[in-house]
Amino acid sequence: MSLVEVVTNALIGFVTSVPVNFVLLPLFGAPVKLGASMGITLAFTVVSVVRSYLVRRFFAVHIKRFAAWCQKIHDDFAALEHLT
Repeated sequence: MSLVEVVTNALIGFVTSVPVNFVLLPLFGAPVKLGASMGITLAFTVVSVVRSYLVRRFFAVHIKRFAAWCQKIHDDFAALEHLT
């Protein structure tokens, strides 16, 4: 489901970014045709999909381990409070 969410988000981004690139790039001195705007947007969309998917999978795998580590630190500090 992570991949479905990431691809859906990227498709929405692609549809909105093509006209934005087409309008904004010339304002920054880079005149661009519609086909070039679509190509630029497609390249960034592919990078975005891969990046988003990898980040989601990383957190899905490591979040439980991180939460357990945080709980251990909390428990260690709570044990120290009882010493005073």
